[in-house]
Amino acid sequence: MTSDDRMPPGGAAPMVALRRPEDVIRAVPALLGRPPDDSVVVLGLRGPTGRVRIALSAPADEPPDEFARATAEALAAEGCGSALAVGYGPAAQITPRMDALRRAVPLHGIELRDALRVTDGRYWSYLCPSPDCCPAEGVPVPRGGPPVVPPAALRGGPTDAGGAVGEVAPVDGPERDRMDRATAAAEARCARMWSSRDGGGHSAFGTAFRAEGLREVRAAVAGALAGRAPGGADRVAWLALLLVSVRVRDEAWVYIRAENAALHADLWRRVFRMADPAYAAAPGSLLAFAAWLGGDAPLAEAALDRVARLAPRYSMAALIRQAVDHRLSPDRWRPVTPEWLERNSPEGRSGGHPAGRPVGPPAGGPGEGVPEHPRERPADRAEPPDAEGPTP
Repeated sequence: MTSDDRMPPGGAAPMVALRRPEDVIRAVPALLGRPPDDSVVVLGLRGPTGRVRIALSAPADEPPDEFARATAEALAAEGCGSALAVGYGPAAQITPRMDALRRAVPLHGIELRDALRVTDGRYWSYLCPSPDCCPAEGVPVPRGGPPVVPPAALRGGPTDAGGAVGEVAPVDGPERDRMDRATAAAEARCARMWSSRDGGGHSAFGTAFRAEGLREVRAAVAGALAGRAPGGADRVAWLALLLVSVRVRDEAWVYIRAENAALHADLWRRVFRMADPAYAAAPGSLLAFAAWLGGDAPLAEAALDRVARLAPRYSMAALIRQAVDHRLSPDRWRPVTPEWLERNSPEGRSGGHPAGRPVGPPAGGPGEGVPEHPRERPADRAEPPDAEGPTP
């Protein structure tokens, strides 16, 4: 069999034969982009040559039946005809999950070619009956040597989980000082918009704020696609504040496409790292979506983890987290256009329509919202005003 998990644009798929259990075990870390400790990994194979279509991973303590059901459904959704499974951990943890997987996968017409357990430098097969190749004491896992699958070729981006965490860390030092001053200036600018009145003495804050946000988002996206950074501290602070409007955030969301996801990820990674924590959930969620759509799972997870610490109930992040946890393939995301979003997002409506539609779980999408005045927000600024949007 060969491996052809997500490839960078224009890249040639690495043709790597996985003929022996040792080959599979050595390939798994590169396919996942991280060490597979204490987890069960399933490789979905598709086509007559058995090419690796998808690599799924679940914690070894996930309930066996739930793990097996979700995995079998994900394999079937990807059109996989066969699969390989490798569990990392003691038999008490791994065996119940492998047993459940062996029951669930055939129900979807999928052949489980092998099921392995790796513990303390040795491996066992649940399907091989021969003591000659699979003795009771296990087989030593070969040490050393490069991974059989080049990680960069698979993902086209960072694959080290620790490196991904560093990529989303907030800026500090003099840059943080500049951002603090820029954020205070952006909040003062927002306060002036809030206090302005039209000829009838009514505030037009919501409409003006959204219009300003849409202009800024479109300019930032156009610049990113042309290879330009979003600007200095003042520009980034204002953009991050404008994203508290769900309508403005959704405008940024619908522009993200698989073919340019890496450029969007670069944009929102910079804004996420620079933004004040009060305004970081939206750019962090946009980064997570762009990373997921582009096949960079470690970066998506690192962004989601940080957003969860800043705003545990932020709905867009919850939607993307479900896509990751349900092992939903980015290929199944069905985007809509900014024009569709404008037609289907009437002023002042909350909840609403999706910026894209995944075929299968999870369901939901962004909504419409108007930010609270920053000076009237609760003292705990770590929870952004957007608590609406998708309901996964």
